[in-house]
Amino acid sequence: MTNNNKTYTLLEYIDKEFGGNQAAFARAQDVKRPQVTQWLNKDFIVVDGALYSHRRDLEKRLAD
Repeated sequence: MTNNNKTYTLLEYIDKEFGGNQAAFARAQDVKRPQVTQWLNKDFIVVDGALYSHRRDLEKRLAD
């Protein structure tokens, strides 16, 4: 599946690709449902069909 560099929250992705069915998403990823809840609670995102977790906020470059 190609998402054309589209970024989604995990919940948006589940809504779009699985009709909002978190259990179906869990089965498709071969994980238990509580794992999906953990990912959602930790604000994971989906970029081009890959799951990413938030590590840190990046600071913008200061003016010279």
